[in-house]
Amino acid sequence: MTMLVHRSRFVDFTPSNITALAFSHKSSAELTPSDLRLAVGRADGNIEVWNPRHDWFQEMIIEGGQDRTIEGLCWCNVAGEPLRLFSIGGSTIITEWDLNTGLPMKNYDCNAGVIWSIAINAAGDKLAVGCDNGTVVIVNIAGGPGIIEHDSILMRQEARVLSLAWNGNDYVIGGCSDGRIRIWAAHEKDESRGRIINTMRVDKSKKESTLVWSVLYLPSKNTIVSGDSTGSIKFWNFQYATLSQSFKSHSADILCLTTDAKESTIFSAGVDRKIFQYSLDHSKKWLISSNRLLHGNDIRAMCAYQSKGADFLVSGGVDKTLFINPISSFADGRYKKMPFVVPYNKNVLINNTQRLIVMWDGSVVKIWTMGTEVENEKNYKLVCKLVLKDEQKIHTCAMSPDGQVLLVGRATTTKIFHLQPMENKLKVTKLSNDFLFTIGTKAAKFINNSKVVICNTDDELLMLDLEEDDEKPEYFELDEPQNTKSSLKIPYMNKINRIDANESAVVVSRYCGIVTVINLKTKQSQNLLHLMNFVTSIYIHEQRKTVIVVTAENKIYELSLASIFREDTEDKEGDEQADVTNEENSVFTAWSKRNTENIPKQLKDMRQKCLGVFASDEDSNKIWLWGSTWICRIDMSKNLPVITRKKTKKHGRDGLTITDDSNYMNNNLEDEDEDVDMDIDEDLEILKGGKVKSISNQKDPLTSEVFYFNDKYRHLLMADLLSSSELVVVERPPIFLKDQKAFQQPKLVF
Repeated sequence: MTMLVHRSRFVDFTPSNITALAFSHKSSAELTPSDLRLAVGRADGNIEVWNPRHDWFQEMIIEGGQDRTIEGLCWCNVAGEPLRLFSIGGSTIITEWDLNTGLPMKNYDCNAGVIWSIAINAAGDKLAVGCDNGTVVIVNIAGGPGIIEHDSILMRQEARVLSLAWNGNDYVIGGCSDGRIRIWAAHEKDESRGRIINTMRVDKSKKESTLVWSVLYLPSKNTIVSGDSTGSIKFWNFQYATLSQSFKSHSADILCLTTDAKESTIFSAGVDRKIFQYSLDHSKKWLISSNRLLHGNDIRAMCAYQSKGADFLVSGGVDKTLFINPISSFADGRYKKMPFVVPYNKNVLINNTQRLIVMWDGSVVKIWTMGTEVENEKNYKLVCKLVLKDEQKIHTCAMSPDGQVLLVGRATTTKIFHLQPMENKLKVTKLSNDFLFTIGTKAAKFINNSKVVICNTDDELLMLDLEEDDEKPEYFELDEPQNTKSSLKIPYMNKINRIDANESAVVVSRYCGIVTVINLKTKQSQNLLHLMNFVTSIYIHEQRKTVIVVTAENKIYELSLASIFREDTEDKEGDEQADVTNEENSVFTAWSKRNTENIPKQLKDMRQKCLGVFASDEDSNKIWLWGSTWICRIDMSKNLPVITRKKTKKHGRDGLTITDDSNYMNNNLEDEDEDVDMDIDEDLEILKGGKVKSISNQKDPLTSEVFYFNDKYRHLLMADLLSSSELVVVERPPIFLKDQKAFQQPKLVF
């Protein structure tokens, strides 16, 4: 059967610049903790939390407020307490975030000027923030989550405090906008507490004042490292406040510094897009050991983490994507470039009844209609642009199957709108619903044109009939998962992260891997499966009466819903009959038991995770899966081809993911292609209507019927069926982004 593919590139979503990076743990020589996370701050105020296992995946997004930004991130990791995350961003406020709900837990106003920098002391009980009026404020966070108390204000000076670092718990080191590095005494028992005890000055710039953008303290060397706007990195003796060494390595401002676990290697990066590596030689002198040009624009943030099974140098900036390098083989090792769009939390939906594509970003919702004219290159039209005036950003949207009701959910409120087609546009009417106005929504799914299933920000699952006048929701009771060390450390681990529903059942998954089904007739819930992995996608397959579950390892599980659809499955026999596996307290179909561990290599080794699953009503045995750079189709009426040859393991440890046995997740990389962008010539050919060959490399026609794979997409926001013969992929190629001009490196002339 011929499938018409609409490559929709008109959806104008642009991710924001990366402005801050922070690992939740300090480097160590021990096994990698299971609760290691990376926080990524962006210029639009969002904070992403990434898990470095299984080639990295995004666990959650904390939505910032409208017109907010993130300029600094800081984790507090104290034994026996949950992880705490703090941020600053263009205001006088320190924000502590509630990882349970994604909402601010505490906003603390320092009352001392706009905050430019933040750092935490060695004990993890005090934060220092540097302000634009020259003040450094110390706040006490020892009281536990949600408690921030004023401690002291250090001696004020005239320059902005652009960067901060602690020397243990006793001293605060600040890089300032007047080209000076200042050291304040901060210990409570020190007689000179609050005073500036030393000042060091970097080189002057002839054209403008020198800015010390970054400072780093090395406890084992008792050394301060500074990076400034002249492109110089300097090493200072802390005890004597004297300059030890200096390098004019960069061609422009150095914006960030970081070090490895042993503090024998330093990395610097900034406006000139290069990352420089500095190492100690045998005489204990620093030297430039290597540099790499990987980024296409300014590098705004960089951080490092090392342990027995991890070796990460992570950087990001104006080119909007994360770069991950191995620290131990930085000079010539393989690196990982994340796609700049990874929609784990989707901001696009497709309605095939009205042929609509809906995209939301910030406080704006845009709706396009897709035409039926195949020959017309512009067979789409923007029919609605909805701008909400509230400060909160949109968390999620859902649309009724008939395309007439749009639900818009945010952190503390939810609104619904009626969409009425009128000529070449949609007339939008706000519908009144007092109950929805009082709850926040993090996930929603319509099961018919009036009933919607909602997971609110308090992690309560409920169903609401929008046609009923009493507006009384029906709440579902779910079993609370048992707390583990990970869930005690990371508050959101037992919360719901995925939801799918139809008129018979609701299926939800949790961050900890539990998959639960709710029978909408009996209102009873049942845990189908507890996977020791992160669930990236779930999909209820109505025709097969199963649920498809895909994990971060790109493993595909098919679970039978026979207990939910028992009245429909009494006559069902043969291979499709479900088989209950009591040991795992789950229900696997015959296909899953034969094929889950036999996923084709193209999919299993694909570093980009599965972000969505869908199927056609007419050809129910074929399911489609898609990720940010690929799409594939599997025929579930047949078994996948068995891999009999022995796999050749190369690059088994390249520093790009966690490789130790510190917990259940152990992942050795196979030899695979790098995640690189499509060549510009090839991309332009597609824009002109040229065809790209499938790279499935499957010569056996029988194999290609069972499994089809294509990874020539850059980068997908959504994929779904418009009809049984039409597939729409919402694509956002990198060349469509409008970036600020990058620093130009001198070109080589041969």
